[in-house]
Amino acid sequence: MNKTEKTKYFKIKLNKGLCQSLKKERNEDFNDFMELFKYHPQYEIKLKNVVDLCIVSNKRNKKCFEINLIRKNGEIEDISYLNCINIKKNNFNLNSALRYTIEPQIKYFRKCNENKCEFCGSTNDIHIDHIIMFKNLVEDFLKTTNHSIPCDFDDNEYNGCKFKLKDKEIQDEWFYYHKQNAKLRCLCSKCNLTRKHTNCFFINNS
Repeated sequence: MNKTEKTKYFKIKLNKGLCQSLKKERNEDFNDFMELFKYHPQYEIKLKNVVDLCIVSNKRNKKCFEINLIRKNGEIEDISYLNCINIKKNNFNLNSALRYTIEPQIKYFRKCNENKCEFCGSTNDIHIDHIIMFKNLVEDFLKTTNHSIPCDFDDNEYNGCKFKLKDKEIQDEWFYYHKQNAKLRCLCSKCNLTRKHTNCFFINNS
C-alpha cells in the first residue's frame, strides 16, 4: 500500500468507534496497529511494556477518535498512527515542544490586542502571525543556547510534545528568548494563508 491507501486503511479501523480493548474485542485490528507502530520515530520508547490498545474520544474534538497505548502497569498514553505513515523530520518533536512552550504568549497577545486583520480589517477567524519567521527564531535560539538540545519529550494535552522537567532550564530560556525577540500580529485566515510566506510563520491558536 502507498501512504494514501495506508492512511485510509487505518483511518477506517480507527473510526469503527470506541473500544476498551482492541486485543480482546478486535484482535485483527490490534495486530495491524501494533505492526504499524513499529515505524513510529520513538518506537522503542513508546511501545515499551505495551500490552493492549484502546480507542477513545479525541481530547480536543470529541467527535473524533484517537488510539491509546495501554502498558503493563496500567499507564495509558496516546500515539499517532499518522506519525508511523508520514515519517516526520527529526526536529518535529522539538518544534512541537518549542511551540507549546510559548503558547501562553500567543494567547496573551490575542487577549490584549484587537482581533482584527492588519491587512484587510476582517475580524473573522483571526490567526496570530509571526512577522519574524518562527523557524528563524528557533534557528537563532539554538545557535545561542549553551544547553544541550533534548531529543526526548513528554506528551502534552494536545497530543503534541512538551519539555521534560529535567529540561526546564532550556524551556525557560526559550520562553524568555521568544518573549524578547518575537514580533506578532493579527491576520485573518484568508490573508494569512493566501499570501506568500517569505517573512513569517503563523501559529493558529483559535
